[in-house]
Amino acid sequence: MNESMKDEMSNKAKEGEFILPLELQFSMRKAEMGAQEMTWEQLYSALLNLYYQRLMEWHAVKSLIAQENINIDFDIPTDIELRKLAEDAREYQEEFDEDDDPFATA
Repeated sequence: MNESMKDEMSNKAKEGEFILPLELQFSMRKAEMGAQEMTWEQLYSALLNLYYQRLMEWHAVKSLIAQENINIDFDIPTDIELRKLAEDAREYQEEFDEDDDPFATA
């Protein structure tokens, strides 16, 4: 085993990093070794196939959950929506600062 592999294995994951389980690490390494021998066209095709497979898996999971009458669809706000929300909150805060404090004791 080379020195860099020992360093990677001995270091604990930084906060917020995802650690792959050992069996997935083996699969990832096998995929990396296979990818080194591929052309760009083969890599592109493999990536599209993987994307399609994950899309079908996600569709199957959503179908199973829908059969159980569980609704998990939600919208993730865009950057524009988050900025608008922050601006609205800032305006509300300014209005609140201008008004008398309703909780203040006189």
